Amino acid sequence: MSEPSRVVVLGGGPAGDVAALRAAQLGATVTMIERAELGGTCLNWGCIPTKALLATADLLRRVRRADEYGLVVPEVSFDFPKMMERKEGIVLKMRQGVEGAAKRKGVNVVRGEGRVDGDAVVVDGERHEYDHLVVCVGTEPSGLPGYDMDHPAVLTSNDILRLETVPESMIVVGGGVIGCEFASLFAALGTDITIVEILPRLLAGIDNRTASQFQKLLEKDGVTVHLGRQAEVTGYRDDGVTVTLDDGTEVTAEKLLVSVGRRSQAAGIGLEEAGVEVTERGHVVVDEYLRTANPKIWAVGDCIGGLQLAHLASAEGGRAVENALTGTQVPMDRTVVPSCIYTHPEIASVGLNADAAKEAGHEVKLGQARFVGSGKALGEGEPDGYAQLVMDTSTGLLLGATIMGVHAVEMIHEVGVAIAEGLTVAELGEIIHAHPTVSEMVMDAAQQAVGVAPYLS
Repeated sequence: MSEPSRVVVLGGGPAGDVAALRAAQLGATVTMIERAELGGTCLNWGCIPTKALLATADLLRRVRRADEYGLVVPEVSFDFPKMMERKEGIVLKMRQGVEGAAKRKGVNVVRGEGRVDGDAVVVDGERHEYDHLVVCVGTEPSGLPGYDMDHPAVLTSNDILRLETVPESMIVVGGGVIGCEFASLFAALGTDITIVEILPRLLAGIDNRTASQFQKLLEKDGVTVHLGRQAEVTGYRDDGVTVTLDDGTEVTAEKLLVSVGRRSQAAGIGLEEAGVEVTERGHVVVDEYLRTANPKIWAVGDCIGGLQLAHLASAEGGRAVENALTGTQVPMDRTVVPSCIYTHPEIASVGLNADAAKEAGHEVKLGQARFVGSGKALGEGEPDGYAQLVMDTSTGLLLGATIMGVHAVEMIHEVGVAIAEGLTVAELGEIIHAHPTVSEMVMDAAQQAVGVAPYLS
């Protein structure tokens, strides 16, 4: 009887956790190396802590409007340290869940910085030999050239989760997902927010119409937005910073959040010497099966570039070890990957958005249903937003969807299933949805696209 394969997983985030646990399920002897906390950026510095804080912000918004619901509530305030404490408690509980799963599956967790050396990963002088290495070292927040990233008023997305008080004002440099989520959070807490984005629009990954509609709602929330502008820090003080935009506008704030993306941590850890190709941006080059140029080394998650999404990283982690250990090679299909933005309102998309479908050469027809027509959304006091389906007019096939509004991040998955199963928009519209639900907006949008929606023209 042959010895079990030795799998070393370098990185204990959402990609590494799943890779390690799946490899253990498949009978491998598994070592997972993590220099910080299990759960990686997502659990400790991203998805989980930010959503815990955003949940408080959303509840605060609702309580402030309690009179609209017929409730009499004294003037509401918040306890920021208690919010942060609650966030840390949720993170700890989730982290303990990862640690417990690793223990149950017999995964050997090694704490420390790992470096690839031949057929082993070395941690503090100890060699961990592997038959298969899965690299999932993730990313870290990017700074900006010319910015003093060590100044106490200049924050990354990690630093902002360590704040002890709510700043009175904040400049957000970068209007992508991270910047808009934090803007949405702190606007609800009363911070005077200014977003500066070098591109001509916010949220580059979604369609232009949704980005424009979201910006209007963000501005309605009191956020100031400067598009197509570069920002230079022209003054550092103990109590804040001043930035000057390239049109001469000056903005002063207590804090400045740099949210211009994240950089891979794969360069300089021995991969190049092991024959693995690493790009100038630090991304590990893999094929469609997640293999690197070294047949023993696989790479997954944010460090390979592309969409930086925890759920995609987890799927890639599982796929890589299955390809490594089962003898069956299955390519990684990224056609149906939902993307969720946890602003107020939420935005979720899957497949091709309206602009991308047109750019890909499709003749497109859109089906749309506005949340203001949903009794459930109105009952929840959340009438802003819409569900938009993208249909190929020649085939009737469903190409994608963008949903903006309450519960959008929960609604998007049925569209993903429909795309994966090759449903037409008409077929999706024929699936009876419960009433009243916000989810029935998907059915209504599908029926509107094919001209059979009873209430929609």
